[in-house]
Amino acid sequence: MGKPIILVVDDQPFVCETVEIMLKNTYEVHTFTSGKEAMDYMSDKAVDLVLLDYEMPNMTGFEVLLGIRASRHNSKIPVIFLTAETNERMKMEMIERGAADYICKPIDSSVLHQSIKKQLSC
Repeated sequence: MGKPIILVVDDQPFVCETVEIMLKNTYEVHTFTSGKEAMDYMSDKAVDLVLLDYEMPNMTGFEVLLGIRASRHNSKIPVIFLTAETNERMKMEMIERGAADYICKPIDSSVLHQSIKKQLSC
């Protein structure tokens, strides 16, 4: 069995590249700068976990999450939000809407690895 497959979805290429560098030794990482690209990829490929930016143009992180949850074959995939949001109410809303976790930007590599490991072991 190969490495778990993780999608990183963030409209900022720098964030995608940084997270990919943090994870590529442990996971198979695919990066996307739009929610639509990620959803298109997931329509016919298996994914183990999604790291998802909360605030993106065109298709927000919540809209992507709702699309994942509405998909018959992707509905159980853990989604971890990557966010610069500091509002505690907004963070709780992420969880209430079906996110497995959230990680605040700037992203700490050890926190990221710990959260992913926790979600993949569930």
